[in-house]
Amino acid sequence: MDQLTPQTPPKREGLTASFLMSDNPALQDLMLRPSINDSARVNEQKIRRLYLQASSQQWFAPTKINFEPNIQVDEETRRIWIRFVTIFYTLEKMGLNVIANMMPKASSKLKSDEISYYLSAQCFDESRHVFVLENYLKKLGAPVKYDYKYHVLGQAASMGFYRVENWLFSTLFSENFAHAFLRRAKVANIDPLGAEICKSLQADESRHLHFLHIVLPDIMDRLNLFGRTYVKSAQFFIMKFTEIVSRSLENDARFVGLDRRAMMEEVFENIERAYESFGVTRSFLPFPKISSTVN
Repeated sequence: MDQLTPQTPPKREGLTASFLMSDNPALQDLMLRPSINDSARVNEQKIRRLYLQASSQQWFAPTKINFEPNIQVDEETRRIWIRFVTIFYTLEKMGLNVIANMMPKASSKLKSDEISYYLSAQCFDESRHVFVLENYLKKLGAPVKYDYKYHVLGQAASMGFYRVENWLFSTLFSENFAHAFLRRAKVANIDPLGAEICKSLQADESRHLHFLHIVLPDIMDRLNLFGRTYVKSAQFFIMKFTEIVSRSLENDARFVGLDRRAMMEEVFENIERAYESFGVTRSFLPFPKISSTVN
């Protein structure tokens, strides 16, 4: 053969499910028990289980998503989704670059090889998301570009003091935002390909949130007063920046059936519940006001 023909990969979900529910306790103990590591600063057993789940749920974009049909939408709807998907593509590509940079730092800071296992799977998730969105933009007839005006978010999330802690808390916000956007976008005025992409990406984002809910309580417990203040300031900036940017998109969002204000309220409520589960109240992290549209 003179060209690569994509092949449908063998299904592994059944194999993994049968392993996790196996009646062989010795096998489960072998696979699910991390190596002895008394210095780990996170729950390695939960992370190992999540790594196995993440590995079993990987999917191959060219066969899972049908990119063949042409997209049939009016020009204004097309323009708006090109605008939104370009922003989302930028954020996902930024996330890919940041996670690739932060993986060794997180593993070292948290003293856990299990972190490396799991984050390698999440890194592949991010690369797949970038690949899918790149091809969706092509199907919409748009140039694929990284919008540098959002680059400051990646810098705020992964630079300065307490960079590992700040990155993980920033990821809590970005994953909640992505999950809320995808959930709403897939039922908005979007073409079938876009809806299919949103559904597939949303499943990955849910797993990413699960990881954060495992590691962030332990990280919060170990943060001193200065560390908490630094993280709090960075998170407020990220949320405020996102609220201001989303406000400028409100009219376009309304045109395709997205309620920008309701989406931001959902994100903030989810963040508040997450912090409460970590043992801190809203007094720890002040939230920016969700303002009306800027005309």
